[in-house]
Amino acid sequence: MGKEANVELIGTARIQVGRKKVCIRVPDEATWRDVVTVLAEALPVLVGTAITEDRRALVPPHLLSLGGRRTICDFDEEAEIKEGDLLSLFEETC
Repeated sequence: MGKEANVELIGTARIQVGRKKVCIRVPDEATWRDVVTVLAEALPVLVGTAITEDRRALVPPHLLSLGGRRTICDFDEEAEIKEGDLLSLFEETC
């Protein structure tokens, strides 16, 4: 069945895609890697720039933020995505 999550695109991702936000459907037990995979399928223009070629990770300095409360990264494999969550895809800058 899956659940819906919204991904806000910030910075170069927004420029590449030409949209501010995208709604995606992820598996019920989705991790952030599932979000990246689904995002790559929905927005292939991000593959190679924001999303790695294998579609399982983000290209540095891109990060995902979960609800503005938590930044998700490689060591956070258990971050659970809930129905209706807002994630933000952005670039970490100095």
